[in-house]
Amino acid sequence: MADDESPATAEQVRSTLDALKAALESHLAAVEARAGENDPGVQAAYDALASAAEAYDDTLFSAYEEVTPFGPVETADEDEELDDDELDWESDDEG
Repeated sequence: MADDESPATAEQVRSTLDALKAALESHLAAVEARAGENDPGVQAAYDALASAAEAYDDTLFSAYEEVTPFGPVETADEDEELDDDELDWESDDEG
């Protein structure tokens, strides 16, 4: 990928797009072949897919200042923080 000073090239964007497509295919194959709820192959494919998506987003933005609708998945901790914020907001309305 390009360094912080020079934008990514079209070739780099295409390369990360190809890697993202391959990661999607690998993830689907892992899901189809999974051997249970916590299959490590699915987790590894998920992690690779997340990395490939991030790399694509980074090069796409570097080259064209564009983004995709893909983003980080909220964790349970983040969900709890949102619930706490909502409770604070609700308590403000009651007063």
